[in-house]
Amino acid sequence: MKKRILSLLLAVCIACSMLMLPASAASSNAAVQTAVTLGGLTNEQTASLSTPLTRGQLAKLLVAFSTYHESAASQGSTGRLFTDVDSSSEYAPYIRIAVQQGWLSGYTDGSFRPDNGVTLEEACTAALKLLGYDTTTLSGSFPAAQLNKASALGLRANLSAVQGQGLNLEDAAVLFYNTLTANNAEGTVYATTLGFTVTNGQIDLSSVLLSGVQGPFVADGSTQLPFTPAAVYRNDTAVSDAALSAYDVYYYSASAKTVWIYSRKAAGRITAVSPSTSAPTEVTVAGTSYTLATSAAASAISSLNGGGVGQVVTLLLGMNNEAVAVLTGEQADEVFYGVVQTASRSLTEENGADVLQSVQVACTDGVTRTVNVDKSLNFPTGWLVKITVNADGEDVETLSDQPVSGTINAEGTALGSMALASDVEILDTTSEGLAGAVSPSRLSGVTLSASDVRYYTVDETGAIDRLILNDVTGDLWTYGVLDDVQNLVANVTSSSTTTTTTTDSTGSTTSNTTSSSTSDLVTGAVESVMPSTSALLYGLVDGSIGSTLWESVTSSTANLASYLLKIGANSTTGAVSSVLNYLGSGASYICYVNGEQTTYQTSVKYPVLAGGVSVRKTASGSVGTMAQLLPVTVDQLGAASVLSGTTRYETADDMQVYLWYKGQYYATTLAQVNTEDYDLIGWYDAHGSAAGGKIRVLVAVKKD
Repeated sequence: MKKRILSLLLAVCIACSMLMLPASAASSNAAVQTAVTLGGLTNEQTASLSTPLTRGQLAKLLVAFSTYHESAASQGSTGRLFTDVDSSSEYAPYIRIAVQQGWLSGYTDGSFRPDNGVTLEEACTAALKLLGYDTTTLSGSFPAAQLNKASALGLRANLSAVQGQGLNLEDAAVLFYNTLTANNAEGTVYATTLGFTVTNGQIDLSSVLLSGVQGPFVADGSTQLPFTPAAVYRNDTAVSDAALSAYDVYYYSASAKTVWIYSRKAAGRITAVSPSTSAPTEVTVAGTSYTLATSAAASAISSLNGGGVGQVVTLLLGMNNEAVAVLTGEQADEVFYGVVQTASRSLTEENGADVLQSVQVACTDGVTRTVNVDKSLNFPTGWLVKITVNADGEDVETLSDQPVSGTINAEGTALGSMALASDVEILDTTSEGLAGAVSPSRLSGVTLSASDVRYYTVDETGAIDRLILNDVTGDLWTYGVLDDVQNLVANVTSSSTTTTTTTDSTGSTTSNTTSSSTSDLVTGAVESVMPSTSALLYGLVDGSIGSTLWESVTSSTANLASYLLKIGANSTTGAVSSVLNYLGSGASYICYVNGEQTTYQTSVKYPVLAGGVSVRKTASGSVGTMAQLLPVTVDQLGAASVLSGTTRYETADDMQVYLWYKGQYYATTLAQVNTEDYDLIGWYDAHGSAAGGKIRVLVAVKKD
């Protein structure tokens, strides 16, 4: 089980500022954190690493870096060990193990002297014994033989102490960290014997951190943690409240004083189990498959215990969304809120031929659920719905909007006067059924109008625990650059033939057929609006093309139509029909999106002329709408924003950067461009999203 939850230890790894470090270059920080994680040092001791190493502390480190590191704390009392170490001593269990394993020994007078300092050679000797070396067979005499062997194995790497010099806690942590990549007496890398991962001489410290994690456990409402945590993560987000509620799934690391809490649930009817009904390891609920992470969960689903396909359950999900426990009956009651992505009808022959309707709903908890509903009901894409799961089955009902307005505070903990729950679920949505989870910090300082919030719910304390938004972030759109606008004009120009008949004086007739464009007027107008990419970019730089023109023309298809009609006002014959025909026919938009060339086929034309573009897709992946990004010349680049004159624009986390040269876009990175050597044009979204208006694409043109 523990091997499956590796990814969730990243929070601790990040805190350590290290994940994979060569042993030869291991910083003392990495060594100390490893010692803390394994229980060899306490968090309090890390504040005083210059404290001299004692024999009692040496025993604790030896055990921590051994196969006994998980069981030492559970050792029972067995009376006085030495004359100066009784069973109540904090070091008693470690001294007992260290002496029993022959890593350390007491003195002939019956004492252990746990408070005595430890020299470099004494610590190296103990480490060699930990690695299985018989120090009596080493070449030479003590301490030279032990120190030489320790150097040969790399145990003294990054240690400045010399023979006879006492070690401090930091030195000891480095020494024992070095033992992890040293070969033991059998020629095996020692860390691998402890279950840690070593690749090409590098220790995967996340596997070390993993060894100290206990769980999963399921809280019953009165559960108390065995320690006061220094770090708390709920549903993978750092929070301050470590309180456990009934049915919370939690894990903890006592040595790292960290707890991970999960309140995620999956509920609905089981539609499949695998690989067998009697011994399942995976279950499908509401259209999503989950790994069964515990024997208890597998037992509850097993057909041997009456579970399986058709059963209505609630799965308690832990790390990596694995099912830790299974609730049935009244305990399985759950309610989910979300938006319809798709609804489809299909043939079912389970009880004779009939039609089955399935509705796919993107829910606020980030899970997309598929629920079977009455075939006669109608659930259009984008509608708000509530899914109710109880012992009788599943039900989907539509909801009316329930808006709320206000400003999200800087901390992301309140919307106006209403508090946001610490585990608030926020879902941004579009009318096409797209949906995506949003963190409260993403909305920090954003003012939401009533039209921005489609629905919300509150918990028992009155705090908002679910929030469904209406395209507030703009992050659900796909962004890129239009590759060749001239191709767009060519694609929409259609030809027609005109036949004229003339009669001469003799009565003979002559027919002349000529070909002409049926939309010459519109084509010319479009070409006048749509400059080449080169003209556009340089026009923006020198100011000959203003962003206000782009905003007035491209803000809507109606504006584009109006602009084209004005251009063609000197020849009004057929102008209206030509413009409408132009806009009503499809086009191929050839774009670069995330560095890859992509073609969007549309049935109508959108006011997208050149440069940065945005596409809002439907849940099925087709184009729902397209819009022009607006340009600004960039005068200064910042870490998360740019300046255009005195106006500041935030940059999107996933902003795309392109170098433009002679009609070609080349994907690059922000680190490769600057305002000194390049003209920079930022393209920002102007869809009206409350938390939008970010630079989505940056185009660089080299000044040469």
